[in-house]
Order: sequence, then structure tokens, then C-alpha cells
Amino acid sequence: MNPEYLAELHALIKLPVQPTIEYRLYYNQFGEITMGSMTMDTLTTDPYVIVTQQEYDRYFDYKIVAGKLKKIDHDAGYRVKLQKSNNGYCVVKNHAGLLLEPEDTHTTIEYYAHRNN
Repeated sequence: MNPEYLAELHALIKLPVQPTIEYRLYYNQFGEITMGSMTMDTLTTDPYVIVTQQEYDRYFDYKIVAGKLKKIDHDAGYRVKLQKSNNGYCVVKNHAGLLLEPEDTHTTIEYYAHRNN
């Protein structure tokens, strides 16, 4: 074949372009994330921010402030160390996180009280 013909043929053939996938987090007027998507779509009117895959996977750790992603501080606040006791907080036995109210009845209970250190 003619080399000039091959050169023109190669110039006309365009290799397919690999699509760029964006990780997006859509949000409302309060900065709450309402939806996430992995997309190549460019036609949208909803507000969103482009994020990394790791941020997309952990979307529940973030909110949007002034159009930017901000990590939420999940500080539990006041913490108290407890130990098993004969009185104090009444809980379901072997499930210290299940507090019982005074009117609750449960067949197996135990107590936890504040630790002294």
C-alpha cells in the first residue's frame, strides 16, 4: 500500500477516548448530601461537588459548606466510663448499651455505675 495513503488513513481514524468518570455528591440548600453518583453526565442543574472515590465512599462523614466538602465532627461529647456494679444504670445483661427505664421489665439485668478514675 501507498505510505501516504496509510498516513492519511491513520489521521482519519480516531481512537475511542476513555470516558472520565466523576464522583459527585449532590446537596440541598442546607449543605446536606442528598445523593451521590458516579457519572459522565454533564447535563445537570442540581448543585453538586466533585469528590474523590474515598470521599464518595464515606459521604456520610461530610457536608457541604459554601460549595466545598467539609468533614463533620462526630464528637460524642460528654463521655463517662462505667463499671459493673450492684446499683447504678440498669441494663440488659451482657448488653451494657441497652439501658432500661425504671418501668421496663426484663428477665436478665445487670447494673453499671460511674468508674472512680
